[in-house]
Amino acid sequence: MSDRMHPQRPIEDWPDVLEAAASACRHVRRVQLLRETASTQDHARASGASDGTAVIAFRQTAGRGRLGRAWADTAHEGIAVTFVVGDRSPESLAMRSAVAAATAARTFAGDAPGIKWPNDVVAGGRKLAGVLVERSEGRALVGIGVNVLQRSFPAELAQHATSLALLGAACDRLDVLTALVAAHDATLEATDDDIYRTYRGLDRMCGNRVRFLTPDGAVEGTVRDVDPLHGLLVDTDAGPRFLPAATTSVAPPASGSRYGGSNASS
Repeated sequence: MSDRMHPQRPIEDWPDVLEAAASACRHVRRVQLLRETASTQDHARASGASDGTAVIAFRQTAGRGRLGRAWADTAHEGIAVTFVVGDRSPESLAMRSAVAAATAARTFAGDAPGIKWPNDVVAGGRKLAGVLVERSEGRALVGIGVNVLQRSFPAELAQHATSLALLGAACDRLDVLTALVAAHDATLEATDDDIYRTYRGLDRMCGNRVRFLTPDGAVEGTVRDVDPLHGLLVDTDAGPRFLPAATTSVAPPASGSRYGGSNASS
């Protein structure tokens, strides 16, 4: 369905809808809505936003992901939010936020979205949403970006990124935001065991041959098992090897590291 058949609501509609969504939550108690910002993550840190705040941008121009990788300017086609949470284990928050982002995406795109370790949401092998968890002065900042309305991507991203629209979903960005707020709240309520089981059910990494970056150099092999809290078991040519979560990352695609937006120069 085209965007013309599903008109997008203007920013003037967002405050009341988002406040209503927050009022139904235990862990999201207030919303800071920004017309435009470079990064909701940086704004949350600089403004001293307190636990329970969701910093949401109508447009984010210079977001970033794990290990400093860029998330391109999404113009008015994606969503960007940072949830401020009382200081918890970053591994637990990464697991929970990946489940929240995947759950929200599946509300609109069915069973296609899943999780690529550690916390990317993917569909058909392409990145749909990303998560960044950082600590700041006794708080955790959980940043989530989701591609929503993009119908195409620059050449360097086309093989690596997707959006809810490309998955056939007809939705407003505000709909996706309210679903994400609810999903984030629910994951913070759940036990680690429950989220762990949900995460493993959404895993899209096991059975794939993947190249990883570690302090000892690149490691490539077939992923045998994923533990979102601790790391991965990988069958390499030299035998099985456990890669700790804290020091391991998936090697980015050869054509760059931006997975959002339509402005490749941002």
